[in-house]
Amino acid sequence: MVIKNGMVVTENGIQNVDVLIENGKIAKIAPNLSGERVVDAKGRYVMPALVDIGSRVLDGKIRAGTLKDLSKKAQRNGFAKVALSAFCEPRIDSEVALEFAKSQFSICDGADICSLVAGIREDARLSDISILLKDGAIGIEFSSDTDGNMVRRMMEYALMHDVRLFCHADDTALHGDGVMHEGKVSARLGLSGVPAVAESSQVARIGELADFYGVNVVVLGASTPQTLRICQQNPWLHSQVSLHHLLLTDDACDNYNTAGKIWPPLRDTILRDLMQESLARGGVSMLTSLHTPVSRSAKDAVFAEAAYGIDGMENFLPLCYTYLVESGIVSIEKLIDLVATKPAAAAGFKDRIGKIEIGYDAKIVIFDPAAESCIESESSPYFGRAIYGKIEIVSG
Repeated sequence: MVIKNGMVVTENGIQNVDVLIENGKIAKIAPNLSGERVVDAKGRYVMPALVDIGSRVLDGKIRAGTLKDLSKKAQRNGFAKVALSAFCEPRIDSEVALEFAKSQFSICDGADICSLVAGIREDARLSDISILLKDGAIGIEFSSDTDGNMVRRMMEYALMHDVRLFCHADDTALHGDGVMHEGKVSARLGLSGVPAVAESSQVARIGELADFYGVNVVVLGASTPQTLRICQQNPWLHSQVSLHHLLLTDDACDNYNTAGKIWPPLRDTILRDLMQESLARGGVSMLTSLHTPVSRSAKDAVFAEAAYGIDGMENFLPLCYTYLVESGIVSIEKLIDLVATKPAAAAGFKDRIGKIEIGYDAKIVIFDPAAESCIESESSPYFGRAIYGKIEIVSG
């Protein structure tokens, strides 16, 4: 197959060249290529398919149906690979749980799904990390307020197997019974708040350990500018930021709107703007959809009791394009680095996916930037927003 006349997004810029695909691989990138099947991508971007780390299934429950839905939704929205969070039900912290998850991955017919492994079992013991990594898990997931000796041991395993750690940064004692960002909106609504320092203080702690042991740690769902500053100052820390913390604020929770209740909590306008400024300066390592879907019944409750979560994959790329690229915050090349190249490398798929490059898997998205639409889901915090861009083809 040959993809012709498209605007090919590469790390060296946008190139008006053709892409030849043979046996599932990118075989050639050059002008005037020919082949038995031709796809005309005139006026469209040709870009690597996306990679997401830490996604979850509906209500966090691993079932054949929920994994199939995740796989299909991911592919429909331009994702080639999804690394499932280990913090699901069942928790992926044992050989039995991982084998069960893998048996379900194998029957999915959309985007490829792989899994992180929980470093700590629910009974607070260390998981059989070496066995699970050898059995196909791609990294170690943990919470930042884990016992320091346990964190040290997880870091030693990460070094031994040359994988990254993936950290949820939160001081549970500081956030207490908070249900949204601590600020003017939470005060007006009379809801307990979660201070931003509950995240950044834990990132500083983990950063010290990462620096001492020389281990790469990805901070999942970084949501404060102070977290980004700490990560920029420490070469062993890598910030993963959700699109929602760049576009939305805690105003989305006004009138007790549970569509805006996500974790980490949406921050106030000042912090959101600082996050955007940091992104524009290159202070973000990678982006995520923060896909954490929950059933309607789990959201249709009083705010304090409603579930955290968002259907983050739906319209992810058009939202990124409209509000990050078209608004001038990042270039299209930088966006692809954030949503494909860097996440692929963090998940251990460097030199295989995440770039339009000879020898890489032909996981390719054709994206029409001229298409216009409006988000119509009333359960989305983006309800009513205009977006530009449409995914037309996902190959591979």
